[in-house]
Amino acid sequence: MKQGIFARAGLSPQELKEVRDLWETCNRHDHIEIKLNWGTLSDRPPGVTNDFLFYRDDRIVGFLAIYSFLSTEVEISGMVHPEARNQGIFGQLVQTALEACRHRRVPKAIFINERGSVSGKAFLTKHGADYRFSEYVMELQEGAEGVPQTGEEPLALRSADVQDTELLVQLNMSGFQMPEADTREYVNQTITGDKERTWIAELGHGEQKVPIGKIGAMIETDASGFIYGFCVLPERRGQGYGRQILSLTIGELKMKYQAGLIKLEVSVENEKALGLYESCGFRTKNANDYYVLMLDQNE
Repeated sequence: MKQGIFARAGLSPQELKEVRDLWETCNRHDHIEIKLNWGTLSDRPPGVTNDFLFYRDDRIVGFLAIYSFLSTEVEISGMVHPEARNQGIFGQLVQTALEACRHRRVPKAIFINERGSVSGKAFLTKHGADYRFSEYVMELQEGAEGVPQTGEEPLALRSADVQDTELLVQLNMSGFQMPEADTREYVNQTITGDKERTWIAELGHGEQKVPIGKIGAMIETDASGFIYGFCVLPERRGQGYGRQILSLTIGELKMKYQAGLIKLEVSVENEKALGLYESCGFRTKNANDYYVLMLDQNE
């Protein structure tokens, strides 16, 4: 009989189902939607422990996941069954996960807390995590129409590949003010993958095409799409290209990948991006608050 914490380097189909059942139970009980990145959970890198399950009498009552996109930081999200709360389970999961992070020499842990989770906020505040920023989760509404082409030069998307590495590095640095080292690591992780797609937005005809932006999407296990990493070169902003790129991406996700649900996240402080997404048919569904805990490597 399983009792306590079990660390996993990848979840089995049965474990994924049990985690999803727990997730749905917690969401219903708290009227929230916990961010778990299902596409990532179902496609973990081999040999790296990222998932932690807490069992009681062979039943999963707690779960915590580590998401690593950079060697300098990880994101952490988790939950505990409503009937098993206030018993120290989440604290045990967090400490086990942080030990794994210290073993990897990761200096920063970023906790994702759905804004409606009062208990999550209380736990993070009590344990010294500092609030840093918030993002709205937006969902494309049914019936949203595409955006027509504007201007004399046509705009098109093409799939990125490893030959676009330098271009993507420059686009990420200009769009997100990321340090070059972090940007290169991020690009190397996201440019290829069974569930991740990156597109380059190009303007013009034939050999005269010039890149003006990039956009990425995660294809989730439930045939939904999650858009991320969207940026347009500074000199091309404010000319309607952002709406066109987003519209083309939505069309690609719907037609090629049969995505029935499309989501994205945007900083609550980025009013221009929020307005852009709303103009393309997205509406705010909920918000996630992000808390940072710096890790003492000597512990």
